[in-house]
Amino acid sequence: IIALNVLFVISCIPFFTIGAAGTGMYYAVFKMLKLDTEGTKGDAINPFRAYWVGFRKNFIRATICWIVFAGIMVLGYINLQVCAQWTGWLKNMSVGVIAVMILAVVITVYMLPVLTMFSGKLPELIKLSVSVAISHPLKMILILFLNVTPAVLLYLDEINRPTYVFIGAFFGFGLIAYIVGKILLSQFEPYL
Repeated sequence: IIALNVLFVISCIPFFTIGAAGTGMYYAVFKMLKLDTEGTKGDAINPFRAYWVGFRKNFIRATICWIVFAGIMVLGYINLQVCAQWTGWLKNMSVGVIAVMILAVVITVYMLPVLTMFSGKLPELIKLSVSVAISHPLKMILILFLNVTPAVLLYLDEINRPTYVFIGAFFGFGLIAYIVGKILLSQFEPYL
């Protein structure tokens, strides 16, 4: 998990590769989890090799998803700033903007693992991501909590920010991917 986390952090340095870095990490995590579920716990994977296979295999699709997500979030932020300046019913448009941003977060959080487990065109994988998320709402809330809480804490808690950065840099992202992978592996079974 630590090796995967360090690879993920290094791969995220060019901003546009964050999606591919996430799919590389999930690819290696699912390989580890499959070894555990097949009863071959003594076997091990090479995390570096598995990570780079997942990174290269899903680079284009994951990069497209990440850039679209980042664009939606930037435009949403700009729209929220504009809506804050308005008065009356126009100010209420911010609710719709927030809803679109939340939907984008849900789809993106599910898309990275879905890209590693399934092949197909992006519209089909988006539908699959939404159906997996909606089919288990409590697990969706848990997965969103695991993925969003560290970013919120990093943004809001200035006193403990160095601690959060340390945890994120060495094992935080990998541990979250491992926990989310364990949750999603059972959800993916009907679709495999």
